[in-house]
Amino acid sequence: MICKEKTNSTVLLIIVLHFFCATVFAQYIAVKKEAVTTEHDSYTAKKKAKKLHDLKDALENVKQNGNTFEIAEAYANLSEFYLHPLDSLSLKYSDSIIFITKDVKNNELFPAKGYNQKGRYYYIVGKYKLALDNFTTGLAYTKENTLLYETINFHIGLIKNTIQRHTESKDIFKQYKKFLETNGYKKTAVKYNRALFGLSHSYTYTKEFDSASYYINKGIKNSIAGKDTIGYNYFLLNAGINSYFKKEYEIAHDSLTKIKNLLENDESNNQIISLAFAHLFLGKTNKALNKNSIENFVKVDTILEITKDVMPELLETYGYITDYYIASGDKDKVNHYLSQELKFRKISQENYEYLVKDIVTNYDNKILEKKRDKLIQEIKDRDNLIIVVLLSLLLAFAGAMYYFFRKQVIHKKRFHKLLEAQEKKKERLAQEKTQEVVAVAKEKPTPTESAIKELPEDLVNDILTKLEKFEATDKFVKKKYTLPQLAKELNTNGSYLSKVINETKQVNFSNYLNQLRIEYAIERITNDSRFREYTIKAIAEECGFKTQQSFSAAFYKKTGIKPSFFIRQLKNKIKNLKH
Repeated sequence: MICKEKTNSTVLLIIVLHFFCATVFAQYIAVKKEAVTTEHDSYTAKKKAKKLHDLKDALENVKQNGNTFEIAEAYANLSEFYLHPLDSLSLKYSDSIIFITKDVKNNELFPAKGYNQKGRYYYIVGKYKLALDNFTTGLAYTKENTLLYETINFHIGLIKNTIQRHTESKDIFKQYKKFLETNGYKKTAVKYNRALFGLSHSYTYTKEFDSASYYINKGIKNSIAGKDTIGYNYFLLNAGINSYFKKEYEIAHDSLTKIKNLLENDESNNQIISLAFAHLFLGKTNKALNKNSIENFVKVDTILEITKDVMPELLETYGYITDYYIASGDKDKVNHYLSQELKFRKISQENYEYLVKDIVTNYDNKILEKKRDKLIQEIKDRDNLIIVVLLSLLLAFAGAMYYFFRKQVIHKKRFHKLLEAQEKKKERLAQEKTQEVVAVAKEKPTPTESAIKELPEDLVNDILTKLEKFEATDKFVKKKYTLPQLAKELNTNGSYLSKVINETKQVNFSNYLNQLRIEYAIERITNDSRFREYTIKAIAEECGFKTQQSFSAAFYKKTGIKPSFFIRQLKNKIKNLKH
């Protein structure tokens, strides 16, 4: 009994010691982790402090030189430094840029850069009307086809996205991407990634999901390669949203869960609205998968309560929340979230109705005015050239008319020459038929020793006789001949046949067949009234050509006129003869 009690005591002691050791070890790990984190935070803080110190030193140095643009650039660097933690000092330095450059004329950077910085700050904090006001003002100060102009325009595209004018914003993002690519800014990874994100987002909401996926995948690769954490978060969120719309719910769930966790662990809190969208679409995805979703929708409400940045799309969350609590019978929660919806819907309407109005009045109209003013200026600049232009046009018109009529005269001469040749051929054939002789009168080239010196004269004459018979059969329009095929049919060698055609006909085999077909076409068109009514395409096929284009080209090469012109002139001639 005593032995048993001692054994139990020993086991208990061992368990207590194990627990104690585990607790001490866990505390040690936690302390060590906290120390590493503290050390990292301390290093980061020192690094930031040094950068701030350097920026302020740079500002003091350029102030001593008194160069306005260098001072403005130093203010811009400080404004950028304070922008990402959303410190209001960013606005202060932006205002300093505007103040010292307010009288600058025709500079593509200032004061526009100051307005752009202010617009970016207000956009990030969700004050879109103020952001738009600053962006449109900045746009008026800068020059078109510059990086700053296109960047400001890009930010206005983002604002258009917030009011669901995705088709318009897509055009802006395409222009921005094209500008970066054609002007050597593609290597500026962050800017290029933002262009890709804008495009992927717009394509998602215009239901062009494959295009959206292409830019999302490209953006994710670029973000990872360039260590662009913010860009990666944007693309991952959009990947989840795009997958949700494609009803790929499991894939959407993975992406949205991952981005939710990343954004929740982001201490800067700069992407809190992105977190709201992550919860909204994660809730919708969970609902589609029959999983618990209410926590996600409630989280959206919590974020809206913090930011008061009520994008219209986020209001969807209240429909899901109230449906859930109506089903569970919790009237207090139903009333609470109905009140929340009314409150935030009012904020949204106030902000976004004004924003829609401002987009039209402050941006769209100004863009139209700018285009109009540019056109007016161009007209003014051309005033002194109008007479010269008109005279040039008049001369060009006169030249074109002369060329046209001269061409008509030449073509008519060729037409009549062609008809004369046909008449002579007709007469010759009639004479040959009367005399019952072989068409020796046909001008057949006689081979000479110098022309085909490597072939016997008898062989050449034999091939020429066979070619005459072949030409008389019109087989060339019914069968697609190759050189070996015709050589076999004529019971001769392909190499000999090629040499005879090249030397006696002065063309290669392909052109020889085309010439036979064109002569056949001319004869049929001239003598067959029904054939003349065929379309050019049908005539081409009847004469052994594969396409209408190849027939017209061969006809023009042989006669110097188009088949359509020949037919038209022939019909006119026949019509005049009847009258």
